[in-house]
Amino acid sequence: MKKVLSTVLASCILLSVAACGQPGSSESSTEPQSSTISEETSQTSQPASGETVEFWDMIWGSDADAYEKAVRGICDVVEQEIGAEVKTQFLPWDNFVQVYITAVSSGTAPDVGTTGTTIPSQVYLMGGTMSLNSVLDDWKAENNPILEAIPEAAFNTHTFDGELVAMPWDIQAECISYNQAIFEECGITEEPTTFDEFLDVCRTIKEKRPDIIPLVAAAGDHEVHTLFTYFCMLNGTNVVTEDMQPNVSSPEVLNVCKFLKTLYDEELISKSTASMTSGERDSTYVSGGAAMIFRHNLDSTVGDINADVWANTRVMNTLKGPDTDSPVSMTYFIPLLAFENEHPDLTKAFVKAYMENYMPIYTDGARGTFPTRSDWYDEETFNTPVIQDLFEKVVPYMEHPTWPTGGYYDAYNQVEGELLLQSITQEILMGNTDIEGLAQQTDEKIQKALDAAE
Repeated sequence: MKKVLSTVLASCILLSVAACGQPGSSESSTEPQSSTISEETSQTSQPASGETVEFWDMIWGSDADAYEKAVRGICDVVEQEIGAEVKTQFLPWDNFVQVYITAVSSGTAPDVGTTGTTIPSQVYLMGGTMSLNSVLDDWKAENNPILEAIPEAAFNTHTFDGELVAMPWDIQAECISYNQAIFEECGITEEPTTFDEFLDVCRTIKEKRPDIIPLVAAAGDHEVHTLFTYFCMLNGTNVVTEDMQPNVSSPEVLNVCKFLKTLYDEELISKSTASMTSGERDSTYVSGGAAMIFRHNLDSTVGDINADVWANTRVMNTLKGPDTDSPVSMTYFIPLLAFENEHPDLTKAFVKAYMENYMPIYTDGARGTFPTRSDWYDEETFNTPVIQDLFEKVVPYMEHPTWPTGGYYDAYNQVEGELLLQSITQEILMGNTDIEGLAQQTDEKIQKALDAAE
């Protein structure tokens, strides 16, 4: 099955920009200090000296030098723990999907790498992953708190046929952020909790501040997939059901389409949203041209551009759609992927030690998000209003983008990679009123993807 599916993957993998997990702006950085590296001790048997682990990473923060220095410091500690050399290579974001998939196909993949969130499923289908279940067993035997600290949803995301193939190390939470000063100016004293309340807030902002956009979002690039999926999940649904059926024509998803249509029809969202890129979206909010923004959490680099906007930025409650009492919030759990190789014990020792020591990525490495490890959340690095809002208002509702399926289903690489949700989203945000027809067309596209993956 894996070898057959790898042929299907070849037609869509390189179209995917693996938008999920790409870094946005990140926190300002400081010089890494040895004291910030965890002292946790690995119980894994130490490999013989002279062995080497090849580790590929990407720059996950806005300050490349700070991030690279932090990671190299972590790897120095990992080397001491596993008794082997770690050779680290930092990949550019421009073509990292092609680099990884080509390396797997040619047998030149690294031992371990940080990747976009869909790559573990792609590599698994190609037969190029390694099971990390034994690392979980080691932690269980040690009574290591890391097992309880990492959300079950994060582990599930990168588990296929019962095998964990990548460790979820970072959380990129999708959310709606807002400018508190604009809310106060418009007399909005409470955050909305439902779709209807959210629309009322948008209407109030449009009335009180006609010079700005109530909500800014991007549907002109890879973010179009995230935009549509996010609001589906807030309504307790998704475009593929738990039993792997297309679901866009369901009443629940159609209500999401009607919600987006209302935003467009009443000009509560930019009329150019269908063509707006993520960069244009961010610039609009940061310049003060919008009251709210949909994207993963902003960080303190916003303050370098507009200190007032950053000082007033907060994260909104997780909204509840009309068809559910249990909304879930779309979240990307960034993977540390183990590739099949000739020294599995050494690779697993690296993964275990890295997961026990990577906190400096946040304290010193300019990564503006937060780790999967909740036992680190008391660190001062995370004591900002935005991160604290996320902990309170978003983290309790986190689920992976293909929820309610158990993880990334085979066809998701095509659904996300070929942007099968692009047409319906853009058409609605350009005024197309044939929502049912658009939904049927989208379901047909998704069904073809599901069939091709069988």
